[in-house]
Amino acid sequence: MTSENYTLYHKIADKLSAAAEPEFSPEEQELIKQLKFGSFVDAGDRDEWNTIRFQHNLARYDQSSLGLTLAPTMACNMACPYCYEGNKKGRMSAEIIESLLNFVEKKAKGLTQLDIAWYGGEPLLALDIIEDLTESFRDLGKEYKFEYNASMISNGYLLNKENVDKLTQLGVKQIQVTLDGPARFHNLKRPLKNGQESFDTIIKNLVYASTKIGVGIRVNVDRSFTIDVIAELLDELTKAGIRERIGLYFGQLEASTKVCSNISESCYDAADFSRVEIDFYRLLLDKGFRIDKLPQPSVTFCMAQNVNSFVIDHEGNLCRCYNYVGDPAKAMGNIRDEIDYQHPSFVSLFEFDPFMDESCSQCGILPVCMGGCPSRRADRDLPKEKMCDTWKHNLQPMLEIIARSRQQQVASARKEQ
Repeated sequence: MTSENYTLYHKIADKLSAAAEPEFSPEEQELIKQLKFGSFVDAGDRDEWNTIRFQHNLARYDQSSLGLTLAPTMACNMACPYCYEGNKKGRMSAEIIESLLNFVEKKAKGLTQLDIAWYGGEPLLALDIIEDLTESFRDLGKEYKFEYNASMISNGYLLNKENVDKLTQLGVKQIQVTLDGPARFHNLKRPLKNGQESFDTIIKNLVYASTKIGVGIRVNVDRSFTIDVIAELLDELTKAGIRERIGLYFGQLEASTKVCSNISESCYDAADFSRVEIDFYRLLLDKGFRIDKLPQPSVTFCMAQNVNSFVIDHEGNLCRCYNYVGDPAKAMGNIRDEIDYQHPSFVSLFEFDPFMDESCSQCGILPVCMGGCPSRRADRDLPKEKMCDTWKHNLQPMLEIIARSRQQQVASARKEQ
């Protein structure tokens, strides 16, 4: 919105406050038209709440898209003290791979797309399995006419040039890597199992990877992180020359399972995290990083609200949440068996309907969060006010930061023309 349109906007608001049927100038009518076109103003008598609820339910039961988060191995080369997966081992057997492919083929006739997220453990420790499965998924896509998409979540230590080139051939378009602060923090929080440091190797890998694949860096934030600590990390990324080539966001570290309960005292709750998040994103802006975080309409919060999305570990266990992977007690069944949609591990996360909850249904950010994290709601016995997404607490200041970021990007693009 330009300064001229902003002035017009206030004139329109004043007229609407003063009269039931105000007369607008041609300029004001044009701005109203644009606001309707961009859905900032409702263009008619549509019931927005029911429209959003319909879209939510449609997405929950849609089976034209199959989303699978696959852990071909639960082994990992790191020993992060807060990891909820514990010290897991093992790789997908030939039997599990065959069952997985049979599972996908049974659903293939009605699919328009198959979305795979490679996970673990550290998925690059089982790159051979990823290669074999990718070839089979692509063959099924050609046979049944569905689109194949792939991404990966990795700790980045094995993301060398050879593996990056292989991943691009395998159709991996996006990869998320975690950096727990600057080198001196990260090496303490995410050491290799042999005790050696990992930060420098990861940064070296990202320098090349970010030229071939979309790279997102997640920074897990606990109470030990200050603004100076984040500034130190940003300076290291700038020095490495990857500031313009990566997206960076801050993750709220939570004690989501008993395995990682030892770090609960150092974790923020959503309200406290939302306050430090503002300062961290302002720093991103000041340091010249782009800001990809944006509150946008979401039909569901995560895979737990989608009937056709699953996490599958190396033993074929089907889960409904990343927090459950590798824990057979939290599985809703196995890939070798028929899916039981009445299983308690499915129902406990799927059953919550934000439109039937009074506090959610009347909340202004319902279209953004859709009730928040189902696992947090079902597993942690938290009071209602602890369920909300950080947008509930920091929407306005974050919008101002994002707007400034967009202005900087536009100005930078103009300079390059």
